[in-house]
Amino acid sequence: MISLENEFVISVGAKYRVNHGDEEPTEGVFKGFSAIASETALVFELDDGMLRFISLPQIIYLDLLEAAPKAKSSKRKDSGSVYYG
Repeated sequence: MISLENEFVISVGAKYRVNHGDEEPTEGVFKGFSAIASETALVFELDDGMLRFISLPQIIYLDLLEAAPKAKSSKRKDSGSVYYG
């Protein structure tokens, strides 16, 4: 995670464990944001290459397992957002 003056962001390329309800937690590399109907979802790539979309209201907590690799470019890219409606 990157600290931006007391703000924390979920970093693309970092590995997380996501608790999202009664199932086993999901472990995967964060790939970005998407939409499921009118909801925003986080997209994770699992170890077997499958992409898992988890809608934000499902998420109970995220554990950072591995930080994202350092970017080679010093330019800060705005984090992506998905807004509909």
